[in-house]
Amino acid sequence: MKVIGVLLSLLTILFAGLAAANTIEIDEQFTSEKINSIYYSFAPTSITTAQQSDLKQWQTLTNKPLNLGVEQRPVWIQFTIKNTLNTRVTPILSIDNPLLNEVQVYHLLDKRRSSSININAPPLLPQQQIKNEPLLVKLTLPAHSNTTVIVKVSNSSGLRVPLTLWQADALFTYKSKLNLLYGLLIGFVFSLAISCLILYAFSRKQYFAYTGAITLMLSILLYFICGFSFIHTRSAGTVQLMIPMLVMLITVLFLPLQQQVCQPKTVTWFKVQKIIIAIYALLIAFIWLFPTLVVTLFCLITTPIVLGYYVVTTLLCIRQNPSEPQKALLLALCNFLAAIVYFIITVSGLYIFTNSRVAFVFICSLSCAFSLGYAVMKLFILQRDEQVTTQQTLIAKSAAQDALLHERLSLQESVRQELETQVDERTFELQVTLRELEEKNRELEQLNMEDPLTGIKNRRFFDKKLVMELRRSRREQTPLSVIMLDIDKFKVINDTYGHLTGDQVIRTAADTIKKQLQRPLDEVARYGGEEFVVLLPNTQNDGAIAIAEKIRHAIATNNVHVAGTTISFTISAGVYTSVAEDINNPEIFTERADKALYFAKQHGRNQVINFPIPQSQSRSV
Repeated sequence: MKVIGVLLSLLTILFAGLAAANTIEIDEQFTSEKINSIYYSFAPTSITTAQQSDLKQWQTLTNKPLNLGVEQRPVWIQFTIKNTLNTRVTPILSIDNPLLNEVQVYHLLDKRRSSSININAPPLLPQQQIKNEPLLVKLTLPAHSNTTVIVKVSNSSGLRVPLTLWQADALFTYKSKLNLLYGLLIGFVFSLAISCLILYAFSRKQYFAYTGAITLMLSILLYFICGFSFIHTRSAGTVQLMIPMLVMLITVLFLPLQQQVCQPKTVTWFKVQKIIIAIYALLIAFIWLFPTLVVTLFCLITTPIVLGYYVVTTLLCIRQNPSEPQKALLLALCNFLAAIVYFIITVSGLYIFTNSRVAFVFICSLSCAFSLGYAVMKLFILQRDEQVTTQQTLIAKSAAQDALLHERLSLQESVRQELETQVDERTFELQVTLRELEEKNRELEQLNMEDPLTGIKNRRFFDKKLVMELRRSRREQTPLSVIMLDIDKFKVINDTYGHLTGDQVIRTAADTIKKQLQRPLDEVARYGGEEFVVLLPNTQNDGAIAIAEKIRHAIATNNVHVAGTTISFTISAGVYTSVAEDINNPEIFTERADKALYFAKQHGRNQVINFPIPQSQSRSV
């Protein structure tokens, strides 16, 4: 018995060693490698506890990506990278699932944290080092080093975390080709949708409208699955909700399309189908109020049932009256059902879903879209051929109606030509409308950058202009000056003469400041209330102070005449000049100029103070 126990212990140690996660090695031939051997655990609560925990207590995953199904707990992942080269390398870690709510990556070198990044719901990620549809992190590996990477992943609709380590050039080459291919395929589906909608606009055949709506939503679904949506969407949770909602909406739209293509007779199967779809559509109207995981599970459970029922009823129609449009519709339903089954396998954890394996979904979607397009076009052709056959039968029955038939054919030809003409006219009108819309948008953007009271630029424009001038100042190493101005005792003017007079004072101050600026690059903006800001690119401090004094003197000698009342007022100014160093902190210019302005307001008003404020000046005042 002791011998058996010793053998079991040795086997346990052997299998534990075999199951250990492999170290990823970077050598001269390295271009990319899928990280399929990792440690993962749900126990750590922070990076400190993750570092201090014993790897023997972590679970080991080998030879496959991490897919934990609908697990909602945050998972910690750990793996090791060995740089065998004599030089420092900067590989890129790709997390090939853009539908994750939050990802935190910690880069450890000799058990010390070298860097960390928090990736939270792309696309507007100030901390994400590389903008792309997957989540990308650049790692810096010293020569001949062993590096540990710890990743914390949180997601509300399941944990699927495929990881790949890339050489930068190889990644960008691969992604550029893949994105081009997927973009073209999505564009094909989208163009098919637009074509069907245009055909509906001119033919008024409802099956074109249903096909156009289905293929349009199908192209949007593919757009979301590829991760391209993060260019416009701030939250991954929104996309996680949109994907099952689009799937369910497409499923609902198959019913009216089936009715148009199959034209089933009223039987019990189809009556039950209508009731099921009505209940299904009613549930969809409210299901989005529930958590994303509930919506996803509801979609993956109910959608295959509904699609299966579609397949059965379509088969019944084919059995009764077979036709090519019905067979094409059946093929489209089967392809869409195959894609849904693939999603079920993925979400359940039986198979990992990554951008590199999205080809199956694209094949099913393209086949579905092409089959739907073929079905409705073939149906349209059959209906047209049926009309032509009816006309030919009437011709054979009555030769007397031959002249009338020729007239009808001529009329059809003229209608066709008119239809083509209308298409050209509508296209031209659309182009003209788009040009007008672009002009209106430019006018609206200009209005959004102007202060409606004074007619000068507003703070939104100033904030953008300041960032641009900071970049220029740092690039050209030229001084940038900012003048903050504030009307003295403006509240007294408002309380004494009223807000309308106060508005006139603000307008007068704005016009006076604007007149003192001679260069086209100099900008004045209303910063807020009775406060103004002047931006002077490539201006030394002495020049900025001189302009501020010129503005102060011009306002002090300029009176405002309102309703027979003459109002005189003054203005205080704070000046700050420097060569930009940190373009990520533009507030430093306005804050320091504002401090100088505050000093001027607190020590007598009607004066110009330069930052930094000399101690002697502060004591003398």
